[in-house]
Amino acid sequence: MSTADEATPVEAEAEESISDAHRVKVSDLVLDRNNPRHPEQPFGSDEEALEFLVEEADANELVQAIGNTGWLNYEPLVVLRDGNVVLEGNRRLAALRILRDPALQREYGITPPSPLHANAVPDEVLAIKVGTPSQARDFIGFKHVNGPHKWDSLAKAKFAWDWVRDPSGLSLDAIAKRLGDSHNTVARLVNAYIVLRQAQRLGFDIAERTKSSFSFSHLYTALPRPNVRAYLGLDDAVTDLLPDNPVPEERHESLLTFMTLLYGQGARKTVIQSQNPNLNQLVDVLGNQTATAMLVSDRDLKVAYEQVEDRSRRFAERLFALNKAARAASEAAGDYAYDADLHEMALSVQKTVRGIVTAMTAEKDTAEAATE
Repeated sequence: MSTADEATPVEAEAEESISDAHRVKVSDLVLDRNNPRHPEQPFGSDEEALEFLVEEADANELVQAIGNTGWLNYEPLVVLRDGNVVLEGNRRLAALRILRDPALQREYGITPPSPLHANAVPDEVLAIKVGTPSQARDFIGFKHVNGPHKWDSLAKAKFAWDWVRDPSGLSLDAIAKRLGDSHNTVARLVNAYIVLRQAQRLGFDIAERTKSSFSFSHLYTALPRPNVRAYLGLDDAVTDLLPDNPVPEERHESLLTFMTLLYGQGARKTVIQSQNPNLNQLVDVLGNQTATAMLVSDRDLKVAYEQVEDRSRRFAERLFALNKAARAASEAAGDYAYDADLHEMALSVQKTVRGIVTAMTAEKDTAEAATE
């Protein structure tokens, strides 16, 4: 039986597998080809990983900062002991490589500061070595999921998905707590990532999206909604975690259509211009077969939504907005100086309001007559 001072077997293994920070040659370090910053798929080579960090993670920003102020060992890199793969600090390693190699500077069109700081190209940096990626996850998760250097939601989802699949056996709830997030939030991220991977295997290509940024939030926000789950053939109940390939074969085409509506695909443009209100409109449309067929055919969300929109609610919302605007204008009327155009506009508003009241009164009379 162990005492409070004794380490459990798991703790002992962790202590043996995680080193204190010590110096490592920059030339020995290897970029992580499975970097969560690039969740779509592993990089095929070190060169591909470097190119991504330059083009998508703005490694040039760090090149300029390190070139001007020098390398500061304020935070050790986290490195796999076997192979020196950098699990935390890939962007910093990319910047150091570029600063050390004029050929890379020319290849990527990067001009470092001149003159360089005396410590801008260190031969060695501080690194903490770990035996497995799972031993670095607590630190990386805190820093990038809810900490000071947050990843975007897609990178968070990839990181959480990797952790869920780790043979360490941690429950989703335990992982959520260690990430400092709620169980439901982590489940939504992971489930959306599982569906995204299935769509990619079926042919959806993130690179062919309409917009420059990939708004992963569209997917993880829509996926728990009943209309979307029914359209994709998923269980009505929002389970903790979906299995691999959760969308059944008979709904594969629906999945690809849904992803194209969300993000676009080549010549077929996305129907989502902004998450609010377009995403809710799309979800409502997917609950109606006729409206969905119109949307898939014409790709006009406004027209398709008119088939399912609660028009009475729309009128009420617009009347509330009119009332609010009228009150604000009335409060500012004391500041009005005569202007012929503004006076004419006010008369037009008055006429419009009279028309609204006339229509509402007629509807009232009709309703009262029906109850007599």
